[in-house]
Amino acid sequence: MASEADCEELLARLGEVVPMLKALKRDLPFTGPRAGLGLLAVLRRQGDLRMGELAECSGVDQSVITRHVADLQERGWAERVPNPRDGRSWYVRLTADGERVIDEMAAHARRVLAVTLDDWTDQDVTELSRLLARLRAGFDARPVRPGHPHHDRPGHPRRDGPGHPYLDGPAPPDEDGSPRPLRTSQTLKGIR
Repeated sequence: MASEADCEELLARLGEVVPMLKALKRDLPFTGPRAGLGLLAVLRRQGDLRMGELAECSGVDQSVITRHVADLQERGWAERVPNPRDGRSWYVRLTADGERVIDEMAAHARRVLAVTLDDWTDQDVTELSRLLARLRAGFDARPVRPGHPHHDRPGHPRRDGPGHPYLDGPAPPDEDGSPRPLRTSQTLKGIR
């Protein structure tokens, strides 16, 4: 088990990650709002998503996701398509232009990161990626404390901790009762 002293140092290092990511994003030749870039990246990784799923996967509050998606639609980078199974819900989908934009931004970010890490070995990069994924899995698996706003929300991925269907079992059914792939933050870390 990790000691509190080691965790204190880790917290200091993690606090430095957000400014590094912001600097990386500032270096991108992206003309749209930064929130849009994150949504494009999620759609590229996950495929078509409902608005609520997109909000959850991207960490954007559902109350603002509609505005962000509308901006992506105006730019021609995303479109809303009806759910083919029931026609009542909508999916957000990348357009060909949206795929081109996010692919260009991802390639640029990889180049900048490769230059930044020019004195790292491939093994160093792989090990850091593995450890960050493990850290994310630990956070995703921890139960939400009683009294937290999401504690009693049915279907919240951390509501019940390990053993909850989002973590260990099949994805919940679609609105019409048919099975569907899991498209929450769990998919982002590779758990299906």
